[in-house]
Amino acid sequence: MSGGRWGRVDEERYRAARARGEPSPFGEPVPPPPVEERAAVLHCWVRTPRDGTRPGLLLGWRREDGRWLGRVAYVLLDPVGRPVLVDGWVPAAVLRPATRPS
Repeated sequence: MSGGRWGRVDEERYRAARARGEPSPFGEPVPPPPVEERAAVLHCWVRTPRDGTRPGLLLGWRREDGRWLGRVAYVLLDPVGRPVLVDGWVPAAVLRPATRPS
């Protein structure tokens, strides 16, 4: 690695070490194991304590501390009536699938 550039040889060394389960040969810290996540893009209903049930879009699932969380995006109106996009992880218990039209 000269001049701060990452070349093809460096990439091959890095990938070979990682394939063997070894840390990076360049001294980078080994990241913690990833949280189990699953992609999803589905319409859903999100129950919020303050705003009731809202239509939303389920973007993914994640298992954390033995429970499932869903990443959802939905729209709320601010006090003036302008839409605000909310995006976050919520417990699976507050999500319901939206029914498909017949």
